[in-house]
Amino acid sequence: MATPESEAIPYEAQDLRGERLLLLAPHPDDEVIGCGGLLALHLREGRSVRAVVVTDGAEAGDAAVREKESRAGLALLGDISPEFLRFADRTLAADQERLKLRLHEILEDFKPDLIAVPSPVEIHPDHLALARAFCELVQNDDSLFAELAVARIAFYEVSAPLRPNALVDITDVADAKYAAIAAHASQLQIRDYISYSRGLNAYRAMTLAPHVRHAEAYWVMPLPALRIMPFSALRNAVGIPPEVEVTRERIPISVIVRTKDRPALLREAVDSIRANNYPAEVVVVNDGGAAPDAGPARLINHAKSVGRSEAMNSGVRAAKSPWIAFLDDDDLYYPEHLGTLSNAAGTSSRHVAWYTDAVSAFLRIGESGAYETFSRMRIFGSDFDRAQLLVDNYIPLTTLLVARDTFLDLGGFDRQFDLFEDWDFLIRLSQRGTFAHIPRITCEIRHVEGAGSITLESPEGSQRFRDAKLQIWRKHANLRTDEVIAGAVERLKRTLLTVQNELVEVSGARHHHDVEIARLLRENGTLRRQLEQANAEIRGALASAEAERVRLRDLRQAFDESQRTIGALYKEVARLQTLLDTIFKSRTWKLHTMVEKLRGNS
Repeated sequence: MATPESEAIPYEAQDLRGERLLLLAPHPDDEVIGCGGLLALHLREGRSVRAVVVTDGAEAGDAAVREKESRAGLALLGDISPEFLRFADRTLAADQERLKLRLHEILEDFKPDLIAVPSPVEIHPDHLALARAFCELVQNDDSLFAELAVARIAFYEVSAPLRPNALVDITDVADAKYAAIAAHASQLQIRDYISYSRGLNAYRAMTLAPHVRHAEAYWVMPLPALRIMPFSALRNAVGIPPEVEVTRERIPISVIVRTKDRPALLREAVDSIRANNYPAEVVVVNDGGAAPDAGPARLINHAKSVGRSEAMNSGVRAAKSPWIAFLDDDDLYYPEHLGTLSNAAGTSSRHVAWYTDAVSAFLRIGESGAYETFSRMRIFGSDFDRAQLLVDNYIPLTTLLVARDTFLDLGGFDRQFDLFEDWDFLIRLSQRGTFAHIPRITCEIRHVEGAGSITLESPEGSQRFRDAKLQIWRKHANLRTDEVIAGAVERLKRTLLTVQNELVEVSGARHHHDVEIARLLRENGTLRRQLEQANAEIRGALASAEAERVRLRDLRQAFDESQRTIGALYKEVARLQTLLDTIFKSRTWKLHTMVEKLRGNS
């Protein structure tokens, strides 16, 4: 389906703001090249900003000089003092665990509500490694996730353009941004980053209003959404770049797919394997259903059902590769699944199995007639614990990679089990050695309503579920000693206490927020009343001013009328004076004067 134009590129600038902005920059200068405008806007508005530069940038210049330039550049944007973690340049991919620890400390201390991170489609290995480390930290640290649940992530572009869902107008602060970039004199001797940044920012303003001359592009998403999104899906959303990630020598893998009368789901499952672009052999085992169209995959066709366990065993026996991965027809691989397992297994031979993390997706038939996901959850993502495995299973089969010889040497799946056959196998496998946990979401466990999902048909708490679990416990009773049970109970208690404490903290935080909301509502009401009173006073003053204006107008009119009357009177006086002068000069007046004198009236 084509993407609507309005969804492909924003046509309005977004007011992207946080009360506490955290910027994570791979190298000194990335902070101003990628986010200089956003930083300047926050600093000018008096918002709290923390800038963290992860590497020393020594591969492109003197580390001390680059730090000095970074401080000077940021000072041009506002009052901010950057932090320098000083990881060695171009080593972040190999130093992920230490990087995650530092990021955890910063996030826990600052508690940002807006986090700027390099986009997952960046080309530079340090940019990409920082994005991946941040995403994996959020996905695998429950306590940190709880503290940052209201935060938004703003992925930004530096060395590779992304597909934005937010454009920020930086026109008013663009000159400050380019001045900040200019402070990195050592880097400008290598490349003209000012011109590059000006060009990109001008291009990003193309779809915005004419008065917007410079804009920065971001892909913004809520942090909880990142919790259940594999890195490949994030890269696809932000914009798929050329594949430059270093892949170690690939090990030969056969993927065994069990199926029965679910052709649509089978097609999706096989397509998800092909989307890995990994040269894996695909073996489809049809357990007694109608013969499916397996495409280029090898098909093992059982005329009658042999059961889930034997169906898988027959597929492994037919496989030609020395390594085995598993996929039921209602589950999916994400594009990085096989490569992730291959890289892990190819670098360590001291484990008997490797497994990743999975998302649980719940599907039902939608109005269109196709399956639609109505819920997604993070359920599977625990580190290996042999004793805990004796009590409950926490490793989905879909996440697993194991040597074919090991699988066959253990006898494969026990045909006595048609539920939890994978759990039974994992218990036996765990007695051979340890499992390597790769804490990365690479696959999806799907629970499809009305499609014969065994977990939905036998949910936890059902009699079949309980009977199957008891069957596992009875088979391995000799391994499940009192010490194992005690340890499992202790771990469960610790987990429950941790959850309880977190719930108490969350409840307290919620109460605090409720109080704050009530206070803000009250203050908002007070401000509203004050505003209404001020508006009333302004309206009264305006009315008085209007009345005074009318009075002054009337007075002016009266004054003008009086001036006209006075003028007329002066004219009449002048006329009369002229008349008198004429009379006084006349012969008649002179005779009149003489007569009056003779009469003695003078």
